[in-house]
Amino acid sequence: MKLHRIALAAAAASVASLALAGASLAASSEEKLAQYQPTGKTVNCLDTYQIKETDVIDNQNILFRTNGNKLYMNHLPHRCSGLKMQDGFSYTLRGLNKLCNVDVITPISTGGAVYGPCPLGEFEEVTKAGKPAQ
Repeated sequence: MKLHRIALAAAAASVASLALAGASLAASSEEKLAQYQPTGKTVNCLDTYQIKETDVIDNQNILFRTNGNKLYMNHLPHRCSGLKMQDGFSYTLRGLNKLCNVDVITPISTGGAVYGPCPLGEFEEVTKAGKPAQ
């Protein structure tokens, strides 16, 4: 009976630590989103040759940094399963060298998992919180 209680206590501690880790991940993406201030300016497309880097904030938000250090946040209309876990995505262009809000992305899987395509949203220009738009 005593061993059973110890096992239950250990299991409860494991569940609690997993819950805290999940809460920590959610807080970190919320903190990361809070670092950026929307400007209200949106564009439907970004020229792919202008995209310098991307940062997957969470399963629904991707930050794009372009040449000239402009920042654009893309808020996907739906959560994209696996996007943050894989922290990378692929896309197929339709011939215009532009990544647009009508295009879809697919999380890149390194472990063999298969994720479905996810539609993009509009690209909203953002600035670092506390910094004026350029």
